[in-house]
Amino acid sequence: MTIQKLAYTFDEAAEQSGYSVRTLKQAVADGNLAARYANSKGVIRHEDLAAWLDALPAEPPGGIR
Repeated sequence: MTIQKLAYTFDEAAEQSGYSVRTLKQAVADGNLAARYANSKGVIRHEDLAAWLDALPAEPPGGIR
């Protein structure tokens, strides 16, 4: 049985999602992805990462080429 983590560090979230830490931090700064902070350490809840991924467009801007 695999236990699902409740939250990921930015590095872990990047690894899980396939996006860079920079992209994730930009999404947080833009208000598109929620992060929580304990002191200065940021984490992203599993549910928030999944919701952000689900909200991404199904096709790139301009359509599939």
